Amino acid sequence: MRVRLGAAGVPVSLEIRGRWRRIGDVPDQWRIDDEWWREPISRAYFSIVLENGAHLTAYHDLMLDRWFLQPD
Repeated sequence: MRVRLGAAGVPVSLEIRGRWRRIGDVPDQWRIDDEWWREPISRAYFSIVLENGAHLTAYHDLMLDRWFLQPD
């Protein structure tokens, strides 16, 4: 998945199934850094509301520098 970020590092649009979708709001964001004793996990999560009203959760895997949609 590709993501365009705004100046504050918050997503402003997502490419989903080959189409860019504009983000209307990001009401929450959080970070998880865990599992240091096995394989480290470092992710920045974003609760997203698209302009069409759809709610999604996306995360940026900071170890891989890749974006994913969180499964429902």
